[in-house]
Amino acid sequence: MCSSDLVNRAAGLQRFRQKQIEEAAVYWEKTLTLEEGDFGSAGMLVTIYTALGKPEAAQRAAKIALERCEKILARDSNNGAALGHSGVALAVLGQHERAKEWMERALLIDPDNVTMRYNFACSLVNYLKDKDAALEMLAPGFERMGTGMISHSKVDPDLDSIRDDPRFKEMLAAAEARVASHGSGDLAAKEG
Repeated sequence: MCSSDLVNRAAGLQRFRQKQIEEAAVYWEKTLTLEEGDFGSAGMLVTIYTALGKPEAAQRAAKIALERCEKILARDSNNGAALGHSGVALAVLGQHERAKEWMERALLIDPDNVTMRYNFACSLVNYLKDKDAALEMLAPGFERMGTGMISHSKVDPDLDSIRDDPRFKEMLAAAEARVASHGSGDLAAKEG
């Protein structure tokens, strides 16, 4: 295993998209140890451990993400990415009202952040149990996603419970058609 956070992140994302979730966990765990301020890898570990049915490990990853985000927010209270990841972590940790507040704050700062909206939708589905809100959150994101994120949404276990919803299918099909007709600008992957 490489000591580069970028290489481990890429390998972890590839394994994740290949549905080799246990292997992906190894890469994301390594990435987490390589950069002290990295909260995105902890967020991916939440998804991975939730998919593997390991809630204690998911909560451990959420605590790490929250701690790292809080350090950043102490210096810059308007860091949308840190606010967003904090909101997701709070949802995982059962602090649902606080999670919603932080998500709203993050969207006020960065309303067009596709990756953040995607992550919020995953939290809304899995931890806040609000499929309708998740689909509403995804709608503007699907209008701007690139091929990488569209592919990711097809295999991400966080979206399994809405994957058969006609609204999800319609948004996905429209995104695929848009990308096919206009070229494939690729936006950041989920961990962004």
